[in-house]
Amino acid sequence: MKFKINNIFDLSAIISGLILLSLAVLTFCDVFGRRFLNSPVTGTIELVEFGMALVAFLAMPRAFFLNANVSADFIKNIPNNTFQVFINIFRFILMIIVMSMMAYATTREAMAFFKNERVTIDLEIYFYPFYYAASIGMWLSVIAIVFWLINTLKGKNL
Repeated sequence: MKFKINNIFDLSAIISGLILLSLAVLTFCDVFGRRFLNSPVTGTIELVEFGMALVAFLAMPRAFFLNANVSADFIKNIPNNTFQVFINIFRFILMIIVMSMMAYATTREAMAFFKNERVTIDLEIYFYPFYYAASIGMWLSVIAIVFWLINTLKGKNL
């Protein structure tokens, strides 16, 4: 089986890109309809708000896995390997705590929205599918952080 874990993170990033492309098309149609047809697309603001959150949370796992986050490299050039291992483990602990708490809180919020059946104002669509999708992206980020640490400590890619 030639399947690698990074394919899941790549797929998540591709889905994120497709959502971003669809949001751009939706925004174009809304602006065009508002300007030339005097008829904007209903619910554009709601869809763009949810869509941008999904774009961010579904793109994060790939960034974590590839260590492509924005960072300062002034500590990276220190030749002491033991210190580098300490820094990487410290980064891992911080990232895993923050992302796990965010993923857990978002999952709980999705469950709460599922129970009370709240809907958006314009389109009257349920909140919980967006929250579940965002929490899936966050849990994928937690998994990506674990694989990042493994790759970093091994010194090679999976």
